[in-house]
Amino acid sequence: MIFSLGSNTIYRNTETALWKQIENIAKQIQKEKTSITEPGLLDGKSGIVLLFAYLSKLFPEKNYSEITGGFLDELSDSLSNDELGYDMSTGVAGIAFAFQHLINIGVLDKSDDLNLSEIDEFISLGVDNDFKNSNWDPLNGMVGLGIYFLERNKETGEKKYLEKIVDYLAKMRTIVNEYKVWITPGYGKYSNDNYNFGMAHGMPGILSFLAQAHARGIKQQETEEMISSCLPFLLQHEYAEDEEYRFPNSVEVNPGDDDQKPGARLAWCYGDLCMANTLIHCGNSLQKIYWKRKGIDVALKTTDRNVESVGCMDAPFCHGTTGLVHQYNNFYRLTGNEVFKYAAENWLSITLEKYYKPGEGVGGYFFRCLNEETNRFEYMPRYGLLEGSSGIALVLLSDLYDIKPDWDIIFLTNVRESNL
Repeated sequence: MIFSLGSNTIYRNTETALWKQIENIAKQIQKEKTSITEPGLLDGKSGIVLLFAYLSKLFPEKNYSEITGGFLDELSDSLSNDELGYDMSTGVAGIAFAFQHLINIGVLDKSDDLNLSEIDEFISLGVDNDFKNSNWDPLNGMVGLGIYFLERNKETGEKKYLEKIVDYLAKMRTIVNEYKVWITPGYGKYSNDNYNFGMAHGMPGILSFLAQAHARGIKQQETEEMISSCLPFLLQHEYAEDEEYRFPNSVEVNPGDDDQKPGARLAWCYGDLCMANTLIHCGNSLQKIYWKRKGIDVALKTTDRNVESVGCMDAPFCHGTTGLVHQYNNFYRLTGNEVFKYAAENWLSITLEKYYKPGEGVGGYFFRCLNEETNRFEYMPRYGLLEGSSGIALVLLSDLYDIKPDWDIIFLTNVRESNL
């Protein structure tokens, strides 16, 4: 059994209140289901169905299985009738990930004919297209497709798609002195070409994927070379011990004349925890204990941060407080270090005190979003996994009931075990 209700729950004193939040989020999503039209994994139905699938495993006596089935029927219709892209974030790969993940956790039967093998070929063409467009992005590009194929590999053992992605990623590197790295191209007036240190759009996402491919026996010689020729480049940009942060969000390829230090924050998408997760992934996979210890040390240093210094303005997984709760709980599961347990409890308390508004938003949560019409940030209700209430509910559910949250391979934060 994946799920265990054991007595070692971290949030004993608030169990009832947290469950009520999860239940209210699920009820409101079901009530307003017709307004949720996007099929995607990060902000649409494919991510939301993961919440109901895990609920159905925990509470088979409730109607969560029926709700899960309804979402899956709608996703099947989208695959058949909608014109969708192939990407993991909003397209076919994200929908296929949801189906495969539900097979892997036992919600769907392996004998069901889901046509995933045909979908694999379509997504593989997307890998080719991303290579042509130099799109290796962990969320929206080739690495995201690789995460889907990692999930497929759990059932099928198929390696050819992952091998192709590894080969393409090797060809997409740029030589910088003795290193081989991936450069993030500039985006209009917002950024110049840069070395990106974020999990969402940067090299930590690539390296964490490669480490997990290596652990599955995928081109191990090549993936070890790729990791070993890039990770030291990131480490050489570490700040001094007495600095508040250990790593920047990004460093420009051609920096200007000013001496201003690149900015940093603390979140899933950017900040020191990106490097912590990556170092642990790479250390585990390549059996380099000093990388793993370095990652744990980086994560421990972040537990000193307060809410004023980290940049969190709301609660979602991506850049908010529940993403921190989830990651600290993972580090606690990995190490047993009570400091991580207390950090998770602290960020949960901050979430409840600052961002939970009972009766408002989606299950009590609003999210800071850019209103494209006014070009201003506003707080709005959102349902999705990455930046919405279903992601918050999954984090709370995973920790409250001490389940193994295998869904978080999507975000490459799955560092709970020594051997991945």
